[in-house]
Formats: sequence, structure tokens, C-alpha cells
Amino acid sequence: MEKLFNKYLLMMTMVIKTWTRLIRLGIVCGMMILTHGVVYANKSAQKAVTLEEVIEMALKDNWEIQLSKKNKSASILSNKLSSFKLWAPKAGLTFSHGNRWEEKVTTCYIKSDPVFKLTWELNALFDKVFETKKLRKQNLIADLVAVKAVAKVLQEVVTCYYELALAQKKWDISNSFTKIATARLKTEQEKFKLGIASKIDLLHADLALKQAKLTVLEQQEMLKEKRRNLNLVLNKSFDEEIRVESSISVKPIWDIAAITKEKVIDLETEIQEKKVGIAATELSRVKASPLSCLNLYGSIASQGYTYDVKKAKSSSTQPSQSLGWGLSLDLGSLLCLPAEIKRAKIALDIEKSTLTKEKLVAESKLETKRWKYRHAIGLHKMVEEQLKLSKQKLIFIKEQYRLNQVKLLDLQEAEQDVQKAEISLIEYAFKVKQAEFELYQLIGMFHK
Repeated sequence: MEKLFNKYLLMMTMVIKTWTRLIRLGIVCGMMILTHGVVYANKSAQKAVTLEEVIEMALKDNWEIQLSKKNKSASILSNKLSSFKLWAPKAGLTFSHGNRWEEKVTTCYIKSDPVFKLTWELNALFDKVFETKKLRKQNLIADLVAVKAVAKVLQEVVTCYYELALAQKKWDISNSFTKIATARLKTEQEKFKLGIASKIDLLHADLALKQAKLTVLEQQEMLKEKRRNLNLVLNKSFDEEIRVESSISVKPIWDIAAITKEKVIDLETEIQEKKVGIAATELSRVKASPLSCLNLYGSIASQGYTYDVKKAKSSSTQPSQSLGWGLSLDLGSLLCLPAEIKRAKIALDIEKSTLTKEKLVAESKLETKRWKYRHAIGLHKMVEEQLKLSKQKLIFIKEQYRLNQVKLLDLQEAEQDVQKAEISLIEYAFKVKQAEFELYQLIGMFHK
């Protein structure tokens, strides 16, 4: 009896020591997870910029957007100068003063010519009217080209923003799993010392930690790359720390349902419409070319004066003005007029055909992008369901692992499935936002 009691006492002592070590290990792991949570909370407390704020930064600082605005201003100013030169009369301003001394039998006098004389002429009035219309349409094209450039840059900004959000989320997830893998390795080491875990389980736990650490390093480099990309489009230093909102909501910014009723507002189509207008104006100009020979001209001169030396008396001449008009006809151009009209009609037909093609392409793009958006939403919902199932499976496997009914490898596989599902979920959320903004750009909402 005494030997049996001593064995029982020794066994209870070992059980108590085992539970004591496990409790200590649990406290250590809990402190590690808590510490990680505090560090992560402090990092999350850092001000994260929103998408709207990033777009405002790009509109203000992006050099491509600023360059497009300057090109637009330069083009419009050039067209305005051309229009002014068309209508500004060709003027010449002459200042003159001459004294003459004439001796006659009865008269000696000094005579002064007009102090100044202004002459001007205005040629080809109808040509100037049509050229002015074409310059105005070219101003509209310059504006649309600038809008297109800005929309392209903003689309790139949106992509860089969500890519950085995706990289941040992946880095956070990989960090969390590294902490879990570290805590589990310590647990398996303690279990191995107590003889309740095999060497294989210990090796699996060690391998899982090494893989988690490699994943953290990989995601860290990816995070730096995406941060550099965003800083580049915002015209900021590569080393500048910028944090965006990690959560990617698939909720649309604008009303997606209204997009199905919207008419396509493709910038290429709008630009082509203005080119059609320019070709139509050119055709009208050619048809009216016989009337373009109307010219106007005139002159204004100031008064002069004459001083009679003998009589010591001066007299003034009246200021002079003149206005005239003239018509001229180029017989060679008149004979070529039918061919010029035909050429202008062909050019107009080409522009109209191109416009029809652009409209069909834009409609096709819209249908494709609508399907792409709906497909991305469907995939996101599917991955969302998959994540729920993976989490439920993980809870079940954890309980089985606690009861020693499954191996550590099974638990690690279940955890990896959850990790993959979480990463897939944010990746598909990113694809949803890409498809959403492609729709916005196509119907003109993105660059309003």
C-alpha cells in the first residue's frame, strides 16, 4: 500500500508540474499576443488617408495632371491668338512731320503733313468666320484631351491606393499568423519536454514559424513597393511614410444601379464628335469659298496745317478718312471648286465613320465592364462564404486538437485555409473596386 501511495503521489506531482508549466506558457503567449495587439493598435492609430484625400493630393501635386493643365492652357491661348490675328485688321501707323518753305510771287508759307496716318485692310471675311468656328472646336478638343489625361492619372491613383491597402492588409495578416506560429512553437516545445507531443509535431511547428517569417519579409517588401508607387503618383518622396485605410469596402461610391441606365460618355467618342464638327465646318467653308473674296480696307489720317509767312496766318486742313471694299475672283480656284468640295465631303464621311465605330466600341466596352463588375461581385461573395466555412472548420479542428483527436499538421492546414481565404477576400474586393472605377471612367462619372 505504501509503494502504491508513493507512486500515486509521484504521478500527481508530475501532473501538477505539467499543468503549472502549461499555465505559465499560456500566460506568456497571452502576453505576447496582447503586446502584439497593443503595437498593432498604436500603428493603426496612425492617421490613415482616405481615397478622397489621396485624389485631392493628386489633383494638386501630380506633375502629369499639372502638365496636362498647362498644355490645355497653352493650346487654348494659341487658338485665341490665332483667332485674334484672323480678325485684327492689318494696320500700319505712320508718324510724319515735314516743313516746306515755298516762295511765290505773292506768298511764302510753311506746310505740315498729317501727324499720323492709320491704314487697315480685312481680307477673306467668310474664310475668317469658318476658321474661327474651327478654332473654337479645337479649344473644346484641347479641354477634352486634358480631361482624358487627368482621368487616366486618377485611375492610376485609385489603383495604387487600393494596391497599398491590399499590401497593408496582407502584411497585417502575415504578422498575426507569425505571432500565432511563435506561440504555438513554444507550446509544442513545452509539450515535447513533457512527453505529450511528438518530434514530428515539434518540427512541423518550427517549419510553420519559418514559413510565416518568410511570408512577413515578402509582404514587407511588397508593402514598401506599393507605398513607393503611391508616393510617385502623388509626387512625394519615396521614403515618406503614408498609410491608407486597409479595409476595402465593396460598397460602390456612386449608385451602380444608375449606371445601367446611363448613356456612355466616352472621351474618345466626344473628341471624335468635335472632329466631325471641324470637318463639317471645313466643308461649309469650301462651299462658300466664292464669297471669301470680299475684302474691306480703309485709312484714317490726322489734320495738317499751313502757315502763311507773309500774312502771318495759319490754317488747318480737315482730317481725312476713307473706306472701301473690293471683290476679286481666282478663276483657277473656281475651276477646282467641285474637286475641293468632293475632297471635303470624303474627309467628313471618314470622320463620321470613325465616330460610328467609336460609339460601337464604347457600347461594347460598357457591356464588358458591366459584366466584369457583376462577376467580381459574385466572386467576392463566394470567397466571403468560403471564409466563413474556413473559420467554422478551424473552430472545430481546434477543439479536436485540444482533445488530441487530430495532429498539429491538421490544425496548421486549417489555419492556412483561413489565412488564404482572408487574403483572397481582400484581393477580390480590390478587383471589385477596379471594375467599379473602370465603369465610372467609361460613363464619365470619374472625371466630372
